[in-house]
Amino acid sequence: MALKVISNEKFREITESVHSYATKGDYQKIFPVLKPTLDAKCSFTKLDRMGKMLGDSAQAHPSDLYPLLEEIISYNAMGGYVVVAQALVSLLAVDFDQAMKLSQNYISRGATWYVCDILGERVIGQALHRHFDQTLPWLKRCLSNKDNWVRRSGGVAVHLFVKRNKTGERRIKSILQILEPHIEEKQIDVVKGIGWGLKTIGRHHPDLMDNFLRLQFRQKKRLSGLMVSKATTYFGKPRRAALERYVRALPA
Repeated sequence: MALKVISNEKFREITESVHSYATKGDYQKIFPVLKPTLDAKCSFTKLDRMGKMLGDSAQAHPSDLYPLLEEIISYNAMGGYVVVAQALVSLLAVDFDQAMKLSQNYISRGATWYVCDILGERVIGQALHRHFDQTLPWLKRCLSNKDNWVRRSGGVAVHLFVKRNKTGERRIKSILQILEPHIEEKQIDVVKGIGWGLKTIGRHHPDLMDNFLRLQFRQKKRLSGLMVSKATTYFGKPRRAALERYVRALPA
């Protein structure tokens, strides 16, 4: 059954109540007020604003907010993941490690593509964007995680970072070094995530991606066809043809 669209008037009413409780630190009273928003069809833009408001309200005492985030996650509504993700983004500046730990935990528990992509872009991707050096070790942990969805989130995060940072080759090279050990990944959901990151790098840094792929082929890496296809999505026909000729010319 299709979800009912929540009206702007009703959303404003809910937002005002949530803001009032959050300002007072009465987080235990918020979920029943917020629940109608999670049960209705509501734009991600509005849900992002709601999550940011919650995260901003807990800057001084972030741990006070975590029981509410757990309650929202346990309800398992798509919109709830957006609210929680944006709240965690607001908390990156004051409780970075915990925000990253929770994002990985929620991705693993959500165990589906949209949970991974919502949290991967908003939390891990924004962490790379705002706190690059601090996030790199966490990106490595994501890509090495046993959980397929957490591994996928690493590629999703790279996509967001490159989209927001189209210049700066030094950082892109650092990311490619982290992705390289996972370039032979075969699990389809993870391949799609890493491939998404490579695709965006290839769009804005085609020379770096071309050189990166040639290095993998020289080292006889066994890349999946889907991984290569995504990485070369934005290559023109001449560049793609040249890469194919290069591969054919390599010693068997």
